[in-house]
Formats: sequence, structure tokens, C-alpha cells
Amino acid sequence: MRKYIILGGLSLFMMMALCGCQKDYYGKGLPFDMSTSQLPGYSNDEIAKMSASNYERFMEASYIRVVDKFGVLQKIKISPNIPRHNWDFSKLDDSSRFKNYVEDDGTRKRVGIDVSEHQGSINWETVAGEIDFAFIRLGYRGYGNGNMVTDAYYSTNMQGAIGNGVPVGVYFYSQATSYEEGVEEANYVLSQLGDYTLSYPIVLDREDPMQEDARTNNMSVEQHTQAALGFLETIEAAGRSTMIYTNQMYYALYLDLERIYKYPVWFAQYANEPVWPYEFSIWQYSESGEVPGIYGPVDMNIEMMPQG
Repeated sequence: MRKYIILGGLSLFMMMALCGCQKDYYGKGLPFDMSTSQLPGYSNDEIAKMSASNYERFMEASYIRVVDKFGVLQKIKISPNIPRHNWDFSKLDDSSRFKNYVEDDGTRKRVGIDVSEHQGSINWETVAGEIDFAFIRLGYRGYGNGNMVTDAYYSTNMQGAIGNGVPVGVYFYSQATSYEEGVEEANYVLSQLGDYTLSYPIVLDREDPMQEDARTNNMSVEQHTQAALGFLETIEAAGRSTMIYTNQMYYALYLDLERIYKYPVWFAQYANEPVWPYEFSIWQYSESGEVPGIYGPVDMNIEMMPQG
């Protein structure tokens, strides 16, 4: 019995000792402190900044972030099936009349404009000495009535540009609501081309007109995509090169890009540098360019990837 009492006492002593160790380990009931003030080289504020920076890099690498037409920020997962660009936009140069991208060997990208009847009469002889290419609006479909119209200055601009040695492409402002209407628009363009020689593609211009009575309102992503494919596939089937133009919001929110990126992309974003993860052939960087020979503002473009 005495032996068991001694053993029991030793066991109780050991338990108390262990409890004391655990109590010491957990700080004897003191509140848990997350402060890093005692750590060498870091402060709470610095760690918070690093966390925010890591989060921002993760979001930029993983999502396209764009504000929709209702002012709501949307996040779209970046697809691994679409080629990413590897441009270094610190190479953008604003030191001359037009923005450009300068390669390591000093070569510069081609710079161009796109014009319509909104520019009025253009002195193409003067313009030819300033830019490397031009896209000319062939026509458009009305966002309300759906009628297709040829641009009032289409023939004049084509003759003036080609006659002064400016390489050209054409574009059509689409408001198609179905694949069939996309085909109809493409056939309209092909019928209006005549004998003009194109050095650049026939471009589908898809945009949200931001009007309450627009015929393209309330269309799904699939419907927008089908309307675009109707045009692009018809132009391609005719043996012509084609391309799609729109802005960041429309590309991100209105189209199935894995199907659309079968075709070259013309990306519009008026900014110091484009914010877009995927490759694009042309960047429209401004709607307020000044070009001798054109009265008033004009859209400016950089050809990031050569055509043809």
C-alpha cells in the first residue's frame, strides 16, 4: 500500500510538472499577440503591403478585371488555352508625334489610323507621309433599325489612301443579332469591295452602343459569339483575311474568346499601356490623335504583330 501511495504521489507530481510546462508554453494566460515589432527587418505595415502586393500579382496573373456598363467590377478567369503575350510595355515610347513600341534593337512598330465619314474630307497626300497603314470604314448596321449602310466617305477614302500608297484594310460596324445576320453583313462587305486591293484584313467591329433601344441589348454571350462567327467565317470562306475589333469590356464579357481567338484580334483601350493578358495584332491606343491632313481627332493604332 505504501509503495502505491508513493507511486501515486510521483504520478501526481509529474502531471503537475507537465501542466506547468504547458502553461508556460501557452504564455500563462496572456493574450495572444500578433505584433511583429520584435522581428528584425519587418513591421506590420510592411507585411500588409507585401500581402497586398502578392494578392495583386495573383489577381493580375489569374483574372481579367473589367468594369461592365453598369459600373460593376467583373472578374473573368484567364484561359490557359489562349496565347499570352510577352511584351514589355516599358518599351512604349511617347517621345515622338505618335506612341510606339521600340524593340531592343531599336526597330519600331508600324503606326496607323482608322477613319470614317466622321473625319470628313482627308488630305491623303499629306497623311501618307505620316502613317504606315489605314483602316477605312466600309459601312455599318444601325443599332436601332438594323439597316446596313455604306459609309459616305468609303470610296473617297479608299481611292485617296491607295492612290497615295497607303496600305489599307476595311472595317464594318456590326449590330448583328444572330449567326445569319453576321453572314449577311459579311456578304454585304464582300459585295462592296469592288476591285480595291487590301493589304490589311477585313475587320468585324463589334461594340455595345450603350443605347437603351439597341437591337443587341439582352443578347447572351453565345448569341454575341455566334453573330461574330457568322461574319468572320464567311469572310474567311471567301478567301479573305479577317480580324475582329472591340474593346476590353466587350472582349471580356460578351464573347467566348476561346472560339473568337481563332482569328487575329484588334484591341481597343485608351491608356498609357494596354491591360490585356492575351496576344493581339493591333492596339488602338487613342481616339484623339492628331495627324496632319486630317481635321479633328482620329483613332491611333500600333501594329503589335505583323499581318500576313
